[in-house]
Amino acid sequence: MKYRKRYLILLVLTVMVLSACGAAESTSGKKAEKNVESVEDSQVMTPLGKYPERITVEVAKIIAANPNLVDGQTPEDNVLLDWIRNELNIDTKIAWQSQGSEYNNKLSLNVAGGELPDMFVIPGENYLTFRQMVDNDLLADLTEAYEKCAGDYLKDTFESYNGKNLEPLIIDGKLRAISTASLGYGHNILWLRKDWMDKLGLQEPKTIDDLKHIIREFIDKDPGNNGAGNTVGLALDAVNPVGGYANRHGAEPIFHSVEAYPKQWMKDENGKVYYGSTTLQVKEGLEILRDMYQEGLIDKQFLSRLGSGETEAVLSSGLSGAYFGPWWAVPGDVINTDPDAEFIAVNAPLDANGKFNHLTPAPTGDLLAINKKYEHPEVLFKIVNLEFDMYRGFNEEGNAAIQPLVDKGISRIALFPTGDFNVDYYDVVPKLGHIIKEYIDTGNLNSETISEYDKSQAERAKQFADGVNKDINHFKAYHRRYISSNILDAPENHPVDAAYNYTTTSSSLLKPTLDKLENQMYLQIIIGEKPLDYFDEFVQQWYELGGDVLTQEVEEILN
Repeated sequence: MKYRKRYLILLVLTVMVLSACGAAESTSGKKAEKNVESVEDSQVMTPLGKYPERITVEVAKIIAANPNLVDGQTPEDNVLLDWIRNELNIDTKIAWQSQGSEYNNKLSLNVAGGELPDMFVIPGENYLTFRQMVDNDLLADLTEAYEKCAGDYLKDTFESYNGKNLEPLIIDGKLRAISTASLGYGHNILWLRKDWMDKLGLQEPKTIDDLKHIIREFIDKDPGNNGAGNTVGLALDAVNPVGGYANRHGAEPIFHSVEAYPKQWMKDENGKVYYGSTTLQVKEGLEILRDMYQEGLIDKQFLSRLGSGETEAVLSSGLSGAYFGPWWAVPGDVINTDPDAEFIAVNAPLDANGKFNHLTPAPTGDLLAINKKYEHPEVLFKIVNLEFDMYRGFNEEGNAAIQPLVDKGISRIALFPTGDFNVDYYDVVPKLGHIIKEYIDTGNLNSETISEYDKSQAERAKQFADGVNKDINHFKAYHRRYISSNILDAPENHPVDAAYNYTTTSSSLLKPTLDKLENQMYLQIIIGEKPLDYFDEFVQQWYELGGDVLTQEVEEILN
């Protein structure tokens, strides 16, 4: 199936390119022009082909919240833009840049006014905006440019998604945008204080009951020396305790262990669409959480920790030793409180069949597109190629030019004209984890297959394991790249795809009310403010307030 999907995607792209070429040659007067195409032009239509004359591309980008700019580098004038200018003869100008909702608003105004910049990001949550742009013929066809100008690294990474990240962007046989890397394996896993478990002689948990026992032991026996009654239970996010994919400090694995997938559009065994938060399995998950909260196995004060970083502080201060989070979510600041702190990552709790159910990410993230009016759509691929050749170290000289800035903390988002657009393999996290595990365990580093950045992470992880350097960066590298990354593709893992990951026509009108109702329901039942059976009332209200409309719209889109 994997290769069949890859074949189908490449076949569609190839057919479109051949059709376009055939049409060009069959048009009167065009064939002769094609036969005398200059060598210079053919060289331009390559992944890093340099234009004979300087061209300009105007870009809209999402800016970094904390760019940490140093050494006179700015988003409008920096060493990366100099390289694009010198290597490709492309002068990159920032048409405008904004954050979050402000970016979305400005992009909408551009669309309405017919004044789109040459190259721009379409935020991933705005997939319908992308479809509307396609329907109104605003986006360039990137099919031929992808075939001729996408570099090997870009194509290889895209193939690792088995076509999933291209399929939603090929409309009527034409590729209209490309997606940032929507990396796999970013789901929540269970993190526990390993030093506490070792002190108490506890084994890794598998079931909900195992997890409860460990938290109970942490609280009752105080291995963190917090003092009687001061150690708290599972750290839980007060704003979004039940979310979706990669929801740090959320309770998703508990729901997944009973085959519930809240806040996701799913299909049942008969192919019928349903909203995951409305099933009886969610009620079962809520019962587990409610019982844990009543027993004190969930941080009793979690609802009061509303400020940014307050939930993280419970872990960093050593008050809690249990939480759910993605592979990267280790609280590094804990070593400032306890230099001997150590975490373990576990695929738990398992379902009744011994599987660790977890969601996969949306097929696409932020999209990168070109205005149809712009005459050089291939610049998108040339710029992305050069950016990541430099960033990943494939271009050693280019990497040497930007790495000192990255080491000083400058945000890649600030330097790159494409902002936070990322290119990487779907399975890069466990793949790198296995390489680093071999390095730490045997001293052998398979460096030919990894980038300079990945090599630096491997060195940090090994230095921490060897006791050479125990600072926060080495602590994080060790736990992220060695401890957690190596469990993500273990045999007990069972990835589950949602049926649909985007909004619908009525989402902007209906979802604010529905989401508020849903989020309140989770909190009210977990803390006991509402009885468990209130869930049934919630489901009825959810459908009455517009859930039935959204369900119908998702069905229509999928059909």
